[in-house]
Amino acid sequence: MVSSKDIAKKAGVSQSTVSRVINNPEAVKKEKRDTVKKVMKELNYRPDSVARSLLSNNTNQISLISGTLNNPFFVESTQRIINIAYYNGFSVNVYFEEDFQHDTLYNNVFSQKTEGIILSSMYCNSLHFDELKNLGVPYIMFNRKHRNGGNFVELDNYQAGWLAGDYFISKGHSNIHWMGGELEKSTFHGRYTGFKDALQNHDIPVDAANFSITVQSPEVIEKEIERIISLPDSPTAIFATTDMIASIVLDVLNRKGLQVPRDIAIIGVDNTKALQHSAFNLTSIGIDENLGEIAIRHLIRMINEDKISEIQETLSCQLFERGTV
Repeated sequence: MVSSKDIAKKAGVSQSTVSRVINNPEAVKKEKRDTVKKVMKELNYRPDSVARSLLSNNTNQISLISGTLNNPFFVESTQRIINIAYYNGFSVNVYFEEDFQHDTLYNNVFSQKTEGIILSSMYCNSLHFDELKNLGVPYIMFNRKHRNGGNFVELDNYQAGWLAGDYFISKGHSNIHWMGGELEKSTFHGRYTGFKDALQNHDIPVDAANFSITVQSPEVIEKEIERIISLPDSPTAIFATTDMIASIVLDVLNRKGLQVPRDIAIIGVDNTKALQHSAFNLTSIGIDENLGEIAIRHLIRMINEDKISEIQETLSCQLFERGTV
C-alpha cells in the first residue's frame, strides 16, 4: 500500500509537506502543491481516513445541512462540498432540510460527533443559532445567515435584488413581479429589499400585488406562476429570486405557449451551471465561484488550525446577461 512517505520521497518533499497538501493545501505554495498532487495521482494514493481517525481520536467527518435537491444551487454546492472534503481527508454526513422538522434536524446533527458543521438552512431568527455556537465545534453558514452574525459566506443579496430591478427597468419594464421564498431567510429578505429599493429609486410604485412570497415547493410555485400570468394586467418581467424558481417559470411559460423574452422576461439568482445550458440560457445574478466550495474551504481551514476564527464574507455579485431578458 502506498504511504505518504512514498509520496514525499518521489515528490522530493518532506512528509509534513504531503500532510499539509492533504489537510491544508492553501498553506503550501502552488508549484509544490501541484507536484505532490501529481505524484499522489500517479501512485493512486488516497489518505487513510480510518487510520488518521484512530491516531487523532477524531471522526474525520463533517456534517452538512443542505437545502432541497430540487434546487440546482444545492445540487452543485453539495457536490463541491463532498468532493473537496474527500480530497482533504474528510467524509460528509449530509442532511436535507426538507426531510425533517427543523427541531428534529438540528437535534440529529448537534448530537453527532463531528469535526465541523456546514449549513445552508439557518433562518434569520432561528433559536438554534446559540446552540450551534455553544457546541464548540467549527461551523460555517453559507447562502443564508443568522441576524446575529456568526461565521458565514453569502452573496450580497441586497445587491442582487437591486441589480435585477435596475436591469429590468433599463430594458423598459415597469410591470415587474418578484417571486421568492419566506422573508425569514436572509437570502430572500435581502433580494426583496434590494428589489423594492431599485423600483422606488426609479419612481415605480411598489404594490404588494407585485410580490409572491411562497414556500419553496415546485407545486406551490407552479400554481402561483399560473395565477400571475392569468391576471388581466400580467407582468412583462419576473424576478425569480433563485434559479430553481426561474426554471419552473420557464417550464410553465413554455407549456402555456408564451415566449421568453418576447412575452415575459426572466432573471434568476445563483448563476448555476445547470441554467446556463443553452436550453435555458438564463440571465442570472451571482458569482463565478461556488458558495459551497468557498465555505467548505474555510471550514477545513478552521478544523486544521484547531481554532474557531470569525469568518464573515458578503460577496459582491454581478448580472450575467444571457437570453431571457
